[in-house]
Amino acid sequence: MSNIKSYGTTDEEADIANRAKCREIVAEILNFGVTQNQIVQIVYLLSLELENREDMLFLTGACKTVVDGEINKSSALIVTK
Repeated sequence: MSNIKSYGTTDEEADIANRAKCREIVAEILNFGVTQNQIVQIVYLLSLELENREDMLFLTGACKTVVDGEINKSSALIVTK
């Protein structure tokens, strides 16, 4: 039997906690009764807050594609980088 003791959280545990917090935020937003267009707008506005410019441009472009109707909104959005 191993006598190894662990203190604090591992990177994996911290990642799981961060993802759980994200799910809670999404649930809270959905509790407001937002429409599909509002969800896209929220994603767009959040993408503008990204520090990584390439990621920001990629996500804002994907959101604009949906808003402009250039993609069939009933199908899955697949954007290649």
